[in-house]
Amino acid sequence: MKELYIYGRKPIIAALRSGATISKIYLTFGAKGEEIDLIYTLAKREKIPITQYDNNKFQNLLRNNHLENQNHQGVIALKQIGQSLPLFQLLDEALINDKSPLIVMLDEIQDPHNLGSIARTAEAAGARGLIITDTDSSPITPTAFKVSAGALEFIPYTIIKNIGQAFRTIKEKGFWIVATDTNTQIEYTEILSNKPILLIIGNEGKGIRPHIKKMADQIVRIPLYGKTESLNASVAAGIIIFEIVKQNKKNI
Repeated sequence: MKELYIYGRKPIIAALRSGATISKIYLTFGAKGEEIDLIYTLAKREKIPITQYDNNKFQNLLRNNHLENQNHQGVIALKQIGQSLPLFQLLDEALINDKSPLIVMLDEIQDPHNLGSIARTAEAAGARGLIITDTDSSPITPTAFKVSAGALEFIPYTIIKNIGQAFRTIKEKGFWIVATDTNTQIEYTEILSNKPILLIIGNEGKGIRPHIKKMADQIVRIPLYGKTESLNASVAAGIIIFEIVKQNKKNI
């Protein structure tokens, strides 16, 4: 997946100056010099996050993406993958293309395997987009892209920073916001159907953040009958996504 990365100091500086769509920059810890300083300056100007990895973690990143033999000079940048849209455009296109569209929001999903798996399920089910929170979330990496089986090329997504403003826009567009939580008596089969729905899937360990959950119109749970206390985020997402699709199909 080398084509999804830019590597080397001068190529990355050139890409930043040209306005290339870069979603994240990775530096090996201790990388210094005028070119590194310039990368920081240009990235800050474009609001592109930079992550420093220690040598072992950086080497693992290189190996996992077959970059270890490239002249990376301690820095690589991840190109933007797929169809990134502004929030308003993603919502508008969803409503144009579907009477009762489903959009899936990922709140601090950190594992790129879960991100890719949820994207694959959402696209297969006909969801019209993904919304990804900016903080503590996995970027759309080559791993996520691979796990999605290419779905991330087809399902548009947006990354949001201002949660409050985003939710005001989502509600103004008429979306019914559904969150998931074990501490509710409402089961996922009771989601109100035949309307635009935003389904929120929470972090693998903490779930949906409280201030986001408060903005939901409905909170549902998946009943569990065994001794296991919870489901993997991507599995839970798949169950609920296809239930919403089933209910909407009944009402066509």
